[in-house]
Amino acid sequence: MQIRYVKAIIQIFFLYCIYLLGNWIHTTFKLVIPGSIIGMLILFILLYMRLIKVEWLKIGGSLLLAHMTLLFIPATVGIIDYLHLFSGPGFITIIIVLLSTIIVMLSTVMISEFILNRKENKDGEKNVEERLRA
Repeated sequence: MQIRYVKAIIQIFFLYCIYLLGNWIHTTFKLVIPGSIIGMLILFILLYMRLIKVEWLKIGGSLLLAHMTLLFIPATVGIIDYLHLFSGPGFITIIIVLLSTIIVMLSTVMISEFILNRKENKDGEKNVEERLRA
């Protein structure tokens, strides 16, 4: 059980190093794209080119995803200091953010189901609805 914690720490450290690399590229080349996005692109390229395997990052990534809501607490608390910005015209911003979030969630579900159904129909397996009912 202890080795799992060590693996998680090493994997999170590796992910953090990729994030730092993205930030370094951002500041060095004075790019418009944020360093965190550059880091994600680097990670995507490394995974796509199979230079690193998903299994090498699975434990640490799963741990971060499981506790992602905790990572948003500081940002949420910081918003409380600026509640006056959300009164009046700022209320429209809240509505726009909520609607765009719902649209993104719905489109993600639809695209995911389409890809899963397409893949399963290609493989000759049951479709997603039948598998979920079983």
